[in-house]
Amino acid sequence: MPPKRTTISLAQKKSSILEFFQREHSVYNIKELEKLIPKKCSGVASMLVKDLIQQMIDEDGIISVEKCGNTNIYWCFRNQIIAKMSREIDALNQRIEAAKVEISHTKTALNVSAKASRKENFEVDGALFSRAEKLEELESLDKAVKHSRSVYDQKAEHTWDQAKINAKTDALSAQVAKLDTVTDNIEIIVSFLCRRFMIDKRSLQSELGIPEEFLEFTNMPQTS
Repeated sequence: MPPKRTTISLAQKKSSILEFFQREHSVYNIKELEKLIPKKCSGVASMLVKDLIQQMIDEDGIISVEKCGNTNIYWCFRNQIIAKMSREIDALNQRIEAAKVEISHTKTALNVSAKASRKENFEVDGALFSRAEKLEELESLDKAVKHSRSVYDQKAEHTWDQAKINAKTDALSAQVAKLDTVTDNIEIIVSFLCRRFMIDKRSLQSELGIPEEFLEFTNMPQTS
């Protein structure tokens, strides 16, 4: 049977394009990107480049664009992503702290209400409040804090510093080394079977679903 064709998802294509930008650390016009990205990014056809780049500008906010004369110039440097995530995390922290203060005020008002035998309306520092409205507001704020905390945790989890990058690179390098060993062993076994039983190599590879050539992982970054 022929080798199964690997389907590359939209997220994988975007990730590959992002790696291209950060690896090359340069600026490009759209024609250069339509020429270079299909060569550097597996599964990204030239006709898809413009749409994917626009999505990464409008929806993801990770690629920058600036008009230079009559041409749009595109770029995305690694420090941009880190700075963007740091700003988002700081903004979420501020929202969480503001919500905590509001919850504290609401709880204080509710405690006063409880002391007043849970009247439907109560007064604090000369201001009149509705107990039902404050309870509803407290519930809404509590949900907002939980949501903000969840988003914050996700952002923090995906914020990469150099130590995380080095650890991930080392782990991937070890996996690539294991894959290289496995593919070498497969090629040795295929060669042995072909010689031993006089089988055509391509026929055997096709029958076992083994690709004619394995993907090579080159230019792995080195950790310091």
